[in-house]
Amino acid sequence: MQKQLKFYVLAVFALILLIGAYSNHYENGFQFDDAHTILNNEAIKSLKNIPTFFTDASTTSSLPANQIYRPGLTTLNAIDFWLGGEPNPIPKVYHRSIFIFYILLGVLLYFLFVKLFNDSFEHKWNKYFALFGATFYSLHTANAETVNYVIARSDSFSTLMIVLSLLIYLYKPVWRNKLIYLIPVVIGFFVKEPTIMIAPLLLIYALLYFKNLSILKWFSLNGIKESFNSLITLLPLFILAVLLFMLSKSMASETFIPGGGSRYEYILSQPFVIVHYFNNFLIPLNLSADTDWLPISNIFDDRVITGSIFILGLIATAVYCSTKRILYPIAFGICWFLLALLPTSIIPLSEVLNDHRTFFPYIGLVISTAWLLGLIAIRFQERIETKIQIKFLFFALPILLVSAHAYGTHERNKVWLNGETLWLDVIQKSPNNGRGLMNYGLAMMGKKDYPAALNYFERALKILPNYSYLYVNMGVLKSAMGNQQEAEANFKQAQFLNPGNPECYYFYANWLRSQGKFKEALEQATQGLKVSPGHSGNKLLYNDLMLLAANESNQIQIAEQVAKDKPTVDNYIALSLLYYQKQQYQKCIDASTEAIKLKADCIEAYNNICSAQNLLGNYDEAVKAGEQALKIDPNYQLAKNNLADGLARKEKEKNALALIQKDPSEASYINLSLEYYNLGQFQKCADAAEQAVKINPNSESGYNNICSAYNMLKLWDKAIEAGEKGLKINPNNQLLRNNLEVSRRGKAGN
Repeated sequence: MQKQLKFYVLAVFALILLIGAYSNHYENGFQFDDAHTILNNEAIKSLKNIPTFFTDASTTSSLPANQIYRPGLTTLNAIDFWLGGEPNPIPKVYHRSIFIFYILLGVLLYFLFVKLFNDSFEHKWNKYFALFGATFYSLHTANAETVNYVIARSDSFSTLMIVLSLLIYLYKPVWRNKLIYLIPVVIGFFVKEPTIMIAPLLLIYALLYFKNLSILKWFSLNGIKESFNSLITLLPLFILAVLLFMLSKSMASETFIPGGGSRYEYILSQPFVIVHYFNNFLIPLNLSADTDWLPISNIFDDRVITGSIFILGLIATAVYCSTKRILYPIAFGICWFLLALLPTSIIPLSEVLNDHRTFFPYIGLVISTAWLLGLIAIRFQERIETKIQIKFLFFALPILLVSAHAYGTHERNKVWLNGETLWLDVIQKSPNNGRGLMNYGLAMMGKKDYPAALNYFERALKILPNYSYLYVNMGVLKSAMGNQQEAEANFKQAQFLNPGNPECYYFYANWLRSQGKFKEALEQATQGLKVSPGHSGNKLLYNDLMLLAANESNQIQIAEQVAKDKPTVDNYIALSLLYYQKQQYQKCIDASTEAIKLKADCIEAYNNICSAQNLLGNYDEAVKAGEQALKIDPNYQLAKNNLADGLARKEKEKNALALIQKDPSEASYINLSLEYYNLGQFQKCADAAEQAVKINPNSESGYNNICSAYNMLKLWDKAIEAGEKGLKINPNNQLLRNNLEVSRRGKAGN
């Protein structure tokens, strides 16, 4: 009875330690992919949509490129949104439910570990070793990366289902023929695909524990026969795994784009990534929410060699331990670790590594570690039982270890508190991470430290020059700093780089709204909804803009009538500004000219002419108007800005044209085309790209720029024609495919 009480006291202590370790994580905000799967995902806002989650993968995310089939995950997010009871998702609610399942996982792991240990070597202390293993895993600092990252609940919940399925299979043999152990597999798979890795995992367990075959014997004639027999026994599980995988592939949205680049380079990088993961298991001091690791291209790279030797060492250890039943948990744990990492090691993902990917694999290392330490304790059992000092160490050292991890977890939770704390940690550990620099810049912009934000954005652009989100955020920043022309240029560049990203339309529409351009803003929000109908931001904006755009039409008609009935300087200037906001730049100039007729030194009129001529591409006229405004008032800042912009635009065009004179090549015309696009001269952009195509009829870039330019001009037929010609040259040109999709959607909407 006293021994039982001691065990229960330790179990309660473990639970209290776990609750204390995560006591400061409930207020941590949404990060990363939480934005498009939760914050901006309109689908999760009603439980009535749950049936649709299982038939339409687009409900998973507001980003078309990320719409993979995970209906169970979306269901969990929808339930937590409903539990929050607010118009917007409440992080605390999500963290609370995730943590409840996490505690349940720890409990189930205890029973799994006890089973594994007892089936290898029964001992009265096995329950202590299992309790240590479950506690060690639950408090491991690296798991804080998964528990804090809300959308990574896909990893924690699917792992819970894997463990539950294993327990049903191992503890309830009479249920095996009823296939009850398959139910958690189905549930877990709908949350995340790696759940099906339970099939090979259970096969390995069967060969080790049921057939008593060492790893080397698996490849003997008898081993192959026994493997086949085990496979037949587990055939329903393997068939289910194949069917679920096929279902996932077939149900993924047509817009879904798998991340990652070269499979060869990605796989080369993985051996050393596994070394990194193993190192973090031992000493989790290098955890990062987003690293700057890059794929490796050289097979003879030291990291490839080091990682390969390390993996071979793990395999050799597993092979040796599989020869003795008492060492089976060590062998099985290593197999678990490597097998659980296999999907993310052979399927190229956007990032070479992510520290939250180890949630499922680390269970294997915990099995091996807990049993290894247990065997050491058994070896010195007599001393532990007879010497009070050693007995104290037997309990104190494990408690000290898990307490250290509890402290580490508590500290790691502080890093995940908000964007500023998280991304500061990222850029300190990964200074070449462009996304990290951008996100930390966003945190600085939130604090209105605009110079610091600009610095981080510019550093990020050097690393990620074609990252659409960077240009979106740069547009927001430039607008906050008062440079509206550069703001608009950045929003347009973001759309040019990724026209399939609804965020580009949302933020551009928001900016247009702030400038009083309600109809243009409505067009952008509408286009954003065509790209992603489930984007909550564009949907809310669209509803607001419908009213504002209607009022805007009346506004300009009223202004025209007022100027006609009462032709004063102020009325013409007001009309001029309205025309400018509607992008009717020639009318803006005409109204400003009427104001000058009434007042020759009307500085606002000259400034408006300068700005409008800049956007029409008439830079000489713009410069004349700007200089005239500064003659009237040399300190007029708006005129200074517009004049500087005109001179800069003129210089850019001049340099690009000079390059054409010097080298009238395809590359030069493509460069000129891009300059015109950035200057907002879309017809000139298309004309320059046409010249590039004349020089090289197979110019993908030429057709892409033509397509993109005509998209901006809403000349959909011309855009579609160019896009289709370009894709005949290279059907895999993703940028061209994105632009063509915009063209087709634009035409369909007309």
